[in-house]
Amino acid sequence: MSQVAIHPTAVVSPKAHLAPDVKIGPYAVVEGPCELGPGVEVGPHAVIHPYVRLAAGVRVGPHAVLGGLPQDLSFKGQETWLEVGENTVLREGVILHRSTKEEAPTRIGAGCYLMGHVHVGHDAQVGNGVILTQSVALAGHVEIGDYAVVGGLAGIHQFVRVGSRAMVGGLAKVTRDVLPFSLADGSPALHYRLNTVGLRRAGIHGEGYRALEQAFRAVREGRPLEGLPDTEEVQMLKAFLAGPSRRRLSGFVRGEPDFEV
Repeated sequence: MSQVAIHPTAVVSPKAHLAPDVKIGPYAVVEGPCELGPGVEVGPHAVIHPYVRLAAGVRVGPHAVLGGLPQDLSFKGQETWLEVGENTVLREGVILHRSTKEEAPTRIGAGCYLMGHVHVGHDAQVGNGVILTQSVALAGHVEIGDYAVVGGLAGIHQFVRVGSRAMVGGLAKVTRDVLPFSLADGSPALHYRLNTVGLRRAGIHGEGYRALEQAFRAVREGRPLEGLPDTEEVQMLKAFLAGPSRRRLSGFVRGEPDFEV
């Protein structure tokens, strides 16, 4: 049976709950209470603050800092949590903050890949299979849908929602919501078209793709989504539009983007 492997220079709180096969690298600090699941690996110089739950298979890169206090002046020090789902990779220098709400943790889903120096603010909700590329910054209360991709150095304003399987271009300044299945870019970010490459990789083609094209065109032109094929993707788009929004929807452009994805 595997045993916990803690480097002799690491500092681990007796209040930390470690699965039997956790690995903790040189000079890492693990405070407690926290929970590290089976197969979790913590890299050199990483810091895990109290009230962090890492599910099985999470990998924490060097110098990552998880569970720091929320950068919110209204926070009064109550017990709040950060949760990271199974098999998510957090590369070097990633910063994830605890929530401000006792009943709802900051959450990163399963199977995500957060590249170097990504920052996720308090109360953010990141879905499953999300890719946040180098130095992306999510402000507090941001929501990122399943399998979305955010390009490097993009900044996302607090309370913005980015829908499932959306693609946000690198360096984008996202101040309003981004539709599921869409491609958005710019400063401020605007919708260009459907995320064609991402949809193809997800197996959404033929009638399903054409239904989304009709729906995207209707939203762009301000028409109701009536009389469209009742596909799963169109239902998801309708649900997103019907959901609560603090930031309203990003605008649209009619030309093609000047970049490839």
